[in-house]
Amino acid sequence: MSVVKAKKKPPEVRAVIQISIVSDSADGDFDATERAVDRGVCFGLGLPPHEFDL
Repeated sequence: MSVVKAKKKPPEVRAVIQISIVSDSADGDFDATERAVDRGVCFGLGLPPHEFDL
């Protein structure tokens, strides 16, 4: 499913962000650059980053 299609479905949108965060932090270092990318995805999907501690 594309991110654009998921945008219309709130549970899928949240799953996209959560998967991204898990993937970015899998190496044990969720750095500022990875956080910035995930924040950008939140903004692109219309979600407030603070819901994901970004």
